[in-house]
Amino acid sequence: MQLERESLKQKARQVLLKLASVYTPSGEEEKASNVMKEIADDLSIPLVETESHSYYLNPGSDFLLASHIDTVPGFIEPKEEGETVFGRGVVDAKGPLTSMILAGWYLKQRGIDVTVAGLSDEENKSKGARELLNSGKRFKATIIGEPSNTSDIVIEYRGVAHFDVVCNGVGEHASSSSTNLLLEVARKLSEISNLPSSYDSPSLVPTIMRCGEAMNVTPSTCYLHFDCRFSVSSNYNEILEKVKEKFNLCEIKIVEQIPPVKAPISALVKSLQRSLLKQGLKPRLVKKAGTSDMNLLAQISDEIVAYGPGESKLEHTNFEKINLEEIYISVSSYVNTIEDLWQKMGKK
Repeated sequence: MQLERESLKQKARQVLLKLASVYTPSGEEEKASNVMKEIADDLSIPLVETESHSYYLNPGSDFLLASHIDTVPGFIEPKEEGETVFGRGVVDAKGPLTSMILAGWYLKQRGIDVTVAGLSDEENKSKGARELLNSGKRFKATIIGEPSNTSDIVIEYRGVAHFDVVCNGVGEHASSSSTNLLLEVARKLSEISNLPSSYDSPSLVPTIMRCGEAMNVTPSTCYLHFDCRFSVSSNYNEILEKVKEKFNLCEIKIVEQIPPVKAPISALVKSLQRSLLKQGLKPRLVKKAGTSDMNLLAQISDEIVAYGPGESKLEHTNFEKINLEEIYISVSSYVNTIEDLWQKMGKK
């Protein structure tokens, strides 16, 4: 990469602080509209904002760098200490998004078109990714911008399913009750639930339980919510059938279901590995226990992988911080990888 290091870091500082200064929890991504327009204007890159409040810089290319603009709740005022920037979302995922914006800007100067996306709602129901999924667009190569410790390459994510379970019974006076719906549900809950034990072992974790209407009456209704995670080696239908069998007299609603994803060791993966090696880093191919927009966008991408700056252990914490050197490395990695693929695959 030819871009001067300190110049890039200065641009990265400016872009990241602008993004981090705007509080954009899932559902409030439109708050970033003016900042994204300002960034696009400063870099002379065309910008499109969609109905879901996703943001596309230089739209139209079949090479995609996609991160997300939303964050988990809880604003943290951005601040700087040397080359380290603190604040909500600087790791997940405004740091990766900053890197992708600058990579897209630099590649455009080199005559290489790449679409950069700041997708909405990734921390919730992935409205932005679903909007793109339903657009009819396909991509030759997609890199998902998620924090991966700057040198890890994520090739696999687990899938997720969310179940609502509503059980009904008969409320009785607590002093003379013959049955208790809460106890019945609690017994079934303990029999079917299992916490995460390994990446390939599916987990079924209760996250919400609400029962009861009065302190001296046994519950007539119990509501449960399950968070289920499963890898490509698991059978989602078997998990669902176990829930239905255990709670066969209850109403079960599938709130969300996103399939797991496992990317092959493609030309994209190899190009990214080479780019990191050239920078003196030792890339690792890793799996992540959660999910990302990669799970959905794999369906419309010939090749896909997730990679970005930032320590993944800092995601969703109050201690998010990222160093400008991490961003520089990631910009270099994105640029070198896309340049390599552009030469091999050619412009559409």
